[in-house]
Amino acid sequence: MGADYKLGGAIIELKGLDEEGFAKVSRQEKLAVLFQEYEPERPVIVLDRHRLKPKDQARFDRIIEGPIKTAIAKANRQLKQSRAEQTDATCSVLMAINNGYTTLDHEAFKALVAHRVRQDTHEIDAVVVAGAYYHSDGFDSYFLWHIDCIPINLDRRFVEFEQLRTGWNALADRFMTQLVRGELGPNPTKGPVADTQFAVDGITYIRPAPVIGAVSKFYVHGRPRKDSSGLTSCPPVGRTFPAVSRSEWSCLEKLVARPSDMFGSYESWKQVEAQGQAEGEKICPFVTVPITAHDWTTWRSERGEAGSIFQFANERFSQRVHELIARARELEGSRIVPARYVLAITDVIGQDRANDLSHIIIVNERPDGEALSRKVVKNARIFHEHAIALAAAYAVRERVDAVMWSKNLKYAWV
Repeated sequence: MGADYKLGGAIIELKGLDEEGFAKVSRQEKLAVLFQEYEPERPVIVLDRHRLKPKDQARFDRIIEGPIKTAIAKANRQLKQSRAEQTDATCSVLMAINNGYTTLDHEAFKALVAHRVRQDTHEIDAVVVAGAYYHSDGFDSYFLWHIDCIPINLDRRFVEFEQLRTGWNALADRFMTQLVRGELGPNPTKGPVADTQFAVDGITYIRPAPVIGAVSKFYVHGRPRKDSSGLTSCPPVGRTFPAVSRSEWSCLEKLVARPSDMFGSYESWKQVEAQGQAEGEKICPFVTVPITAHDWTTWRSERGEAGSIFQFANERFSQRVHELIARARELEGSRIVPARYVLAITDVIGQDRANDLSHIIIVNERPDGEALSRKVVKNARIFHEHAIALAAAYAVRERVDAVMWSKNLKYAWV
């Protein structure tokens, strides 16, 4: 029942936090309720404590500190008994090692442990918080061996801490030497720290892995990310429909053997177009493509085979979209910005592209420097390349000649 170690005059209780606290379903449900209050429309929500109001930051801490609170309560009882048995002890120390709660980085873990000790016990005079954190992108690897001492009772200081730190550093040196030499077997670590995510009621909640080291000098275009979306090509970004004027309608009727079977009346045609406009989806909008009878017949002649006006409109749309994608430019840093453009903004989130969110905005720059904007897509779960293609589709629909893009890297794994 007593504490684990004695070092000089200090008695030390060692607690390894092996549980990934975010994996508990009841805890996930509480976090979902908390963050839904802030971003009810987002299909992917980042569990960022700093985005919460102060009172809700406290709620967040109480939700995630469950494993820490349990460990401290047990350590308190063990240290209390050892103090009764070791009457010459000068300091009672809790040493908490983050061995599995990898969703929390060292600073967050340290703050939670210190807060709970100050709130829950008078038996602990000092807290040592330590952990070994492994970060890797497949090329660069970082091992961080943190250890800090937090005094709780200033009258009973842990004067032997430097001895403990020396031992911890020696452990780190020994482990790293064995790792480099290949002496620890095929699976010497638990693997690098990764995003932690879960789903509640169809919404994904994610705690991105911390940024590692500096910007990679090997991956010049950014560290590689996985893609669990399952996509191997860009999905359709538009449903096309030939836009025909009444005069062109008359010309087309003369080119078709039985025009009533294909076209019906012009009024019926416009009704179908209106219905398509009403039923268009945000990430696959209904796009009218202007065509003429002359262009259609020229296209058929060049093909050397028959093709409907629907095929013609779709091919024109596809060509235009590819042109816009090829010319798309990043908004930030562009010296010349068009008067009208479609802007694709992507929130890059964590290590998996499937968690990225994108927004499509129609922008009109006014001569007075102000910009009028209209958001046509919000919080779509699509990544950057898909978003640019979708922006191009909207550009065709809106008869806009430019696509710009921007990335929000606040939660990116860079």
